[in-house]
Amino acid sequence: MKPGDPLLRSRPPRVCKVCGSPDKGDFNATDDTWKTVIPIEYQNKVVCVECFGKFACEKQLELFRVNRLL
Repeated sequence: MKPGDPLLRSRPPRVCKVCGSPDKGDFNATDDTWKTVIPIEYQNKVVCVECFGKFACEKQLELFRVNRLL
């Protein structure tokens, strides 16, 4: 799909069920990661990437690591 596609125009805007902000772009997380990070009451809802990150920080979870080669 690309901007202007009729399917994109017809889709209602998605809203984060945690903070209420409009959809800030899609992101992917594995099912196991989602179930670990997101509280049960939000697991079947739209959650923006910022709220996803906040939940991970609250649980002190490391989502990814960047290895730097010297």
